[in-house]
Amino acid sequence: MKNLALLLLLLISVTACKNESDKNNVVPQVKETTMEDLSWVLGEWININDQTQSYEYWEKSADGSFVSQSLTLRKTDTVFAERMKMYKENDEILLYIETIGDVPNPVVFSLKQDAEHAFTFENPRNEFPSQIVYTNPETDLLHAWVAGFVDGVPQKQEFYYKRAQ
Repeated sequence: MKNLALLLLLLISVTACKNESDKNNVVPQVKETTMEDLSWVLGEWININDQTQSYEYWEKSADGSFVSQSLTLRKTDTVFAERMKMYKENDEILLYIETIGDVPNPVVFSLKQDAEHAFTFENPRNEFPSQIVYTNPETDLLHAWVAGFVDGVPQKQEFYYKRAQ
């Protein structure tokens, strides 16, 4: 009788440990990022300081992609302009950027990380920038930065925008 009780207790212990072990080995489901998850970037964003005025306009196009015009003015002169398109292709979200100017040089970045109010695009083959990050730290605020290397030296440029009213 004692042996039967010990055997029963041993079986219960092993089963309980196995179930706990199975729970610890479960791989959490990773939610696939959708364009809707990134939609907080849509709208008109502005940054005005003493020397420059920067604007970034994001809108949803008919095909579901997000398109943007970005420009920086110094007084009335455009000193920087680019076109961007965020789109989904084969289960991957991409960011296409084309600088407007003398020599357009389009570059495509892949979404590598996203959180509730932040997303990161990367292209390690592009020296600068190789990383583009957008964050939404507070309602109606956008903090973006580009990072990479210039002549082997790490560089980072930050941009702070407010949603236009």
